[in-house]
Amino acid sequence: MKHYVRIICVILCCLVIAGCGQNEVKTSEQTQEPQKKPTPVVKEEKKPAQIGRDINPETLQIPVLMYHSINSNVKNNLITPPNEFEAQMKWLVDNGYHTLTLASLIDMLKTGQGVPDKPVVITFDDGYQDNYTNAYPILKKYGLKANIFVITDKIAKNNHFDEVALKEMSDYGIEMDSHTVHHFELNTLSYDEQLRELKDSKATLERLTDKKVNSICYPVGRYNEDTVRAAEASGYTMGFTTESGKANKNKGMYTLPRVRMVPGMSMESAVK
Repeated sequence: MKHYVRIICVILCCLVIAGCGQNEVKTSEQTQEPQKKPTPVVKEEKKPAQIGRDINPETLQIPVLMYHSINSNVKNNLITPPNEFEAQMKWLVDNGYHTLTLASLIDMLKTGQGVPDKPVVITFDDGYQDNYTNAYPILKKYGLKANIFVITDKIAKNNHFDEVALKEMSDYGIEMDSHTVHHFELNTLSYDEQLRELKDSKATLERLTDKKVNSICYPVGRYNEDTVRAAEASGYTMGFTTESGKANKNKGMYTLPRVRMVPGMSMESAVK
């Protein structure tokens, strides 16, 4: 009898020990929670703020200023003294004007979208050396954009800036556009000759700047129907004349007028 009691006690002890072991395993399993992966942080993309406002393109008119030489030796009305030029640039800044590149002007004229307050375009014809030595430092001083119509055959010749200066200004943001290869009066040339002048100058500037050239300025403002066809066929999207007025798409994207800047002219009268 005592023998059986001992056996029963041993069995009961084994069962108790086994039960405790299972409880410990369960408790251990319960306390070890699975490791949670961190929730990825999703950055909320901010929508770019709309620059400018929308204006009916039929009525939108933007002044495109036409300069040539910026030099103190004023021999004719194509030369603006540097101190006068600086006063004009300062006036634009002080009065809240926004300068545009011709590349940005294209869509504005066509659609009227994203037009800044008081837009104005500054252009120089021919590519004179003093555009680099006199005008460029003033433009940088006031943080203004500008565009230069370059005669490609005259680069580094006859008082015109060289490729180094052209590249420096282009890298800074001064847009280089075409004034043809030789500055011939286009209306005296055949269609094929005009096409060659326009295509070759465009190709040269695009090679030098590694940027697309969108605009052409007709030498001495001379052009005809062939000129407009050649400009479009050459890949230009805008053509400028020397006719007086503000740019508006209804005047033709290849026959756009400009405001001629002459010595003694006030900037206020030019942009009004």
